[in-house]
Amino acid sequence: MRWRLLTALWMLAILVGSLLPPALGGRGGPGWHGVGYGVLVLLMATWQPPVVAASLAWVYGALMEGLQWLVRYRDAQVEDLVANAAAVIVGLVVWALARRRRR
Repeated sequence: MRWRLLTALWMLAILVGSLLPPALGGRGGPGWHGVGYGVLVLLMATWQPPVVAASLAWVYGALMEGLQWLVRYRDAQVEDLVANAAAVIVGLVVWALARRRRR
């Protein structure tokens, strides 16, 4: 239950960060995508199978890009979808390494 709550809160943070106007602190760039979606897949993998967690995390990123396309002060970019996918993959690798280390 705790991990699901943390996942929901992290998703809310991504939503706010994705839609916040740049003048109010909205950020972008590969680093933000890496942290956002890498952590998201790690959180999701605690209560979902890893493949499901990766799929959901990437789809959530695609949804955020779609929402950014709807607001005039943000840009939806294909590069961001690629950055999200890379972050999800890195997050899965970290998850797998951490899991292996625990064994």
